[in-house]
Amino acid sequence: MICSLFLLTGCWNNQELDKTALVHGVGLDKSDEQLKISVEIIKPTSNQEGGQGGGKGSGQHIILEKNADTFLEGARELIRYAKRRLQFGHARAWIISERLAKGNFFQVLDSVSRDQMFRLNSHPFVTQEDPSDILSTPTLYENLTSLELVTALEQTQFIAEYAPLTLREFYKLTEGPIPNAYIPMISIKKAGEQTITSIDGTAVIKNNQMVGKLNTEETMGLNWLLNHVEGGSTTVSLDENEKVSLEITKAKTKTKPILNGRQLNVGIQTKIEGTLSDNMTTKISNEAFFKEIEKKVSHHVQNEIHTTLKKLQKELETDITEIGLETHRTYPEQWQTIHSEWNDIFANAKISIDVDANITHEGLINESDPREHRKPYNNPYPFSK
Repeated sequence: MICSLFLLTGCWNNQELDKTALVHGVGLDKSDEQLKISVEIIKPTSNQEGGQGGGKGSGQHIILEKNADTFLEGARELIRYAKRRLQFGHARAWIISERLAKGNFFQVLDSVSRDQMFRLNSHPFVTQEDPSDILSTPTLYENLTSLELVTALEQTQFIAEYAPLTLREFYKLTEGPIPNAYIPMISIKKAGEQTITSIDGTAVIKNNQMVGKLNTEETMGLNWLLNHVEGGSTTVSLDENEKVSLEITKAKTKTKPILNGRQLNVGIQTKIEGTLSDNMTTKISNEAFFKEIEKKVSHHVQNEIHTTLKKLQKELETDITEIGLETHRTYPEQWQTIHSEWNDIFANAKISIDVDANITHEGLINESDPREHRKPYNNPYPFSK
């Protein structure tokens, strides 16, 4: 026991905090045939108020930029500017420019998967803007822009119009049976006089490069196909001036492929449960009214899925859905002979979509006949009718 104490002498490779620059966000772009690296570094201070992101070198963060041939070279060169060694163990966001993503940007990210310093639970983004401008955008709540971006990805239970993923999930997709992936896109917008960042659309990755993008509606359809919808809402029009919103409380999508040689037929079944949240109509809330809403919601979601599949099949010819993975699981032996031409098979697949929407809760107001066969849940007033 005494001899074992010599093995407990403390950390041999510790690094003092006051000699370290903690990087929380990284921007990658192309510039004159070189790699332009931008880093968001936390600025230790005790007299700054939160939420004052501001421009480069102000507020709670510092933005540094450097052109280099490789990522590691740039990270080392930035020590001359930061006067400290850059520590990427806290990096949460990786902002990749669209012009870099349309090339083989996997070579740039090689050190991210190779070096033990980088954390694979960080999140990648693609942008049409300059990544340094994204990192310099003023924040609303957090002290760091990168932290605010990652916080937004945690709100998928309330909104399903973007498809977040981590670097670990991204590498898992690109190294799986179908080497295609997707990355959320981010842009800079004006909200009144305020400049803000906004997550809009999804970049589609094929053969290690970006081949196209999905808009917000198409991204919603992608989430249905991926079975990633955890919440959010859907608004439909009953008449020209009458609208109804359904708050999604539960959603499940099942994909069933049938492979016959190189001909693929796919059945997609989506079941939705939700709460009637907005009723901007003058109609009576009875069984016929609820049936009409369910029919409209089912048709609306079916159109979203169809629009996404049309874009992926006919324009991009890239499968980033669950269809390929389910085919791989269902037909493992046949997969060995078709995997090299899967995107072509996917592009010519016949896909049927069936959506079943179900209102399980009409709220706390019952103006007419209740749906007695459906017991509402999450009702704080179970005695009310």
